[in-house]
Amino acid sequence: MTFALMIDPEAEREIRFLLGRYVHLLDAGEAAAWAGLFTPDGRWIRRNAAPAVLGGSGIAAGERRGRAELAELAEYSVRNFRGLCRHQMTDILLWRAGGGGVQGKCRMIITDFRDGPGRVAMVGSYDMTFARTPEGWRIAMLSAEFLPR
Repeated sequence: MTFALMIDPEAEREIRFLLGRYVHLLDAGEAAAWAGLFTPDGRWIRRNAAPAVLGGSGIAAGERRGRAELAELAEYSVRNFRGLCRHQMTDILLWRAGGGGVQGKCRMIITDFRDGPGRVAMVGSYDMTFARTPEGWRIAMLSAEFLPR
């Protein structure tokens, strides 16, 4: 795996803050604010499904595009887990991409508290592309793959 050059420290600080807001807004059920972390035509791609019968979200593989579809995805996640899950991003890696953008990777851990004590429901990886907009850094594309399969 090869990664390009490091990004400017200020851009990294802003993008890490963006990712922190991603997990907190999603877990708080603030779907519109969470969708606002994406560019207006931002994409959230699910490369595989994590079946609900195995503890996953049951969200089908596919793409959601634009803030309205992204907000619907967030609302589904909160309803599905009854607001009783917590998302964590770990091992965040950011590097320069062409055209002034930034690419990134991280791990995702989702803990489910619906049945009392928390248990890991899903783990996965995110591949991301970020774009600088008048609103600040935003997620242009996030591609997710999760376990269980």
